[in-house]
Amino acid sequence: MLTVDRMRLQLPPAFRDRAGEIARLVAEELATVPMTADLRIDRLAVPPVEVTHQATDREVARAVAVAVGEGLKAVT
Repeated sequence: MLTVDRMRLQLPPAFRDRAGEIARLVAEELATVPMTADLRIDRLAVPPVEVTHQATDREVARAVAVAVGEGLKAVT
């Protein structure tokens, strides 16, 4: 199970009105990230995620969750 105490998500201005829904969906998507080891990380930085302006909120959230999952794999 993945627990995130705090997340800082920077979105481009074009996504500003969608930020609340995207953040909620990121939390949902992160709940599906498989955890294979117990670890505690104080900070995890992931590279920028690229999506098109036409991407749905769910697609943006899924891309962020995938990037976080890959970052977690890199530190385990």
